[in-house]
Order: sequence, then structure tokens, then C-alpha cells
Amino acid sequence: MQCTFILSQVRKKLNDPNATAWTDVDALIPALNEALQALASYRPDAASITAMMLLVAGTRQTLPSNGVRLLKVIRNRGVSGLSDAGRAIRKADMLIQDSFTPDWHEAEGQTTVDEYFYDPLMPKEFYVYPPAPVSPIIGIDISYVRVLPTITASSDTLPVDDYFAPALQEWMLYSIWCGDDEQNPNYAAANAHLQTFFNLLQIKTASDMATNPKAVKAE
Repeated sequence: MQCTFILSQVRKKLNDPNATAWTDVDALIPALNEALQALASYRPDAASITAMMLLVAGTRQTLPSNGVRLLKVIRNRGVSGLSDAGRAIRKADMLIQDSFTPDWHEAEGQTTVDEYFYDPLMPKEFYVYPPAPVSPIIGIDISYVRVLPTITASSDTLPVDDYFAPALQEWMLYSIWCGDDEQNPNYAAANAHLQTFFNLLQIKTASDMATNPKAVKAE
């Protein structure tokens, strides 16, 4: 879907089909970018991507430069990440690992990762065990929340699934009208659109519970 579809739908609701009061450049496109940021915050799965990642030597790993938050480590991809099939990697509890194998960060590097450890308070990094070797370089598949591209023109492609278009429109209307005085009818309309945005996405806590990976206790 091109962004022009969303912009035209919002113009209709603003009763401004010719972009007289609210132009694309000054109002609608900035509101759409704001809506995309809000969407990624409340529904991180909307901005998720699965990709192969090459590991650095050791246990500590960092997301790619476009990464915002890890969702899941999926499987091994072999030397240089060239294997199309690999052993699954499970999420484990670091406190348990620290208790039973306190020197696990110093273990010898292996070409197959068994477990990963993730703390949501440090969303851009995670740890793997056994540690990744210096050589050969190995790859894994991960799922993570990415930085969404900034929309600069109405002809740009919407960077999220079309399913989220109605919620984006609601946030845009909220953003455009929320600056009005409380006595202005648009103020109440803005809050109504904000509530509709949350209703369409369901609430942040619910979406976080749906996307946050669950730990598997070590046996």
C-alpha cells in the first residue's frame, strides 16, 4: 500500500480533500511518521523483522544497527550463516545459568548455540551459550523490532502491514487535532480518535505479553 491512500483517507475525515488547511508536507506526512512511531511502541510486532545475524566472538551480542528491541532468537544458521537449516535455540534464565555455571562467559567457543539470554531492560543486546568462536564466524536467525523508515513522500510504500492502516489514521487525526483548546470541539474528537487507536491495537500490556519471549528453565 502506498502512503497516499492513508493520506487521502485522513483528508476526507478532515473535510479537506484538496489539502488546503493541512498540507502533506507540513501536516499529514509528519503526523503519519508520528503514528508509525506510536504503532511500533505499542505493537512492536508491527515493526518486526526476521533476519540472519553473524555473531561476534564471545557471549555478548548486539542487534543490527537498525534494531530497537529483540523479540526472539530462533535457530542456528551455521558457518557464515550459509546453512538453510539449523538447531533451534531456546531462551533460558541467566540467573540459573550464573548459579550453576558461573564461568560460562569464559567457556570455549562452539559453532552451535544452544541457548540465549535476554533482559528487556537492555533491549538491544543478548547473550548466547556456548560462546561464539573467533573462527569460524557463525550465523543465527533472530526476530527483532526494527527502526521504521521515515516517510518523505505520499508515494512511499507503507512500511508496516496494511492491517494497521486504520489505527495509523486514528493516531494521525489525534495528532492533528490534539493541539486545539479544550473548548474547541476538535479537542474532544482528538481524544476519541486516540481511544479508537488504543482500541484497535488493544492495549500496550496485552501486546507486550503477546510478543515478549518466555524463558525456558534449564534442566
